Order: sequence, then structure tokens, then C-alpha cells
Amino acid sequence: MKRLPIALSFVLFLALCASLTYWLMQWTAPGTRPLIMPVTVERALPSISAAANLFGGHADAAATVSVQLSGIIMATRDVDSVAIIGVPGKPVRALRVKAEIIEGLTIKQIKPRSVVLVERGVEREVRLPDFAPSPDKAVSVPPK
Repeated sequence: MKRLPIALSFVLFLALCASLTYWLMQWTAPGTRPLIMPVTVERALPSISAAANLFGGHADAAATVSVQLSGIIMATRDVDSVAIIGVPGKPVRALRVKAEIIEGLTIKQIKPRSVVLVERGVEREVRLPDFAPSPDKAVSVPPK
């Protein structure tokens, strides 16, 4: 029984030392540094007109003409098919294969959902908008 107060004092002394050590480490610890996230930069793709120079094409203002395909009327013969095309600054027109939309831009082929255009030897395809009716839902009109 004589050793109980000494043992209890020793245990309390160890608890006091542990508590003082914990708080001393908390007060002297360096502050947390803010986390800096790396900046993500989207790389812009080069324009197609810039790539045209690599393959012998010419990058000019006509290559940037916006052509909007409004509709396609498919016929049994490909040459009788009609594409309804609009160009900014001009009225919407119905054109056939080999017709010239603007100077240097002609229609090469009319497909059920797209039109292939040729501009100074460079082909590009213009598709119908997604909301346009598909060819399987097309209405056929009997000839008169």
C-alpha cells in the first residue's frame, strides 16, 4: 500500500508529459500549405485550311464559307437528286449535282444524309442537321 501513491504519481506524471508534448508539437507545427492544382490548358486544334497547305491546297477566304444544308430530295437517278443549300448573304437554293454554289464551290455528289462539295480540288462533306427526318421516314409522292 505504500507504493500505490508513488505509482499513481508516476502515471500522472507520464500523462502530464504526454499532454505537454502533444500540445507543444501542435503549437510549433508548420501551417498547412494550400494545395495548388496545375492549370489545364485546352490545346486548340489547327484549322483545316492551315493543313491544306501541307498537301498542295490553298488556304483562302473561300475555304471558310459557311454552307448550310437544309434538305435533300433524293431521286431514283443520282443526277436528278436535289440539295437545298443556303450560303450567308444569299437566298436558299435547290441545286443539282455539278451546280456551282458560289464561285469555285460545286456539288460533287448528293447522298441521302449529306452532300459532298468540291472547292478547288478539295472535297468536304456537309451533313444534314440531326433533327432532319431520316430517309426511311421520307414521304414518296407519286409522279403526275
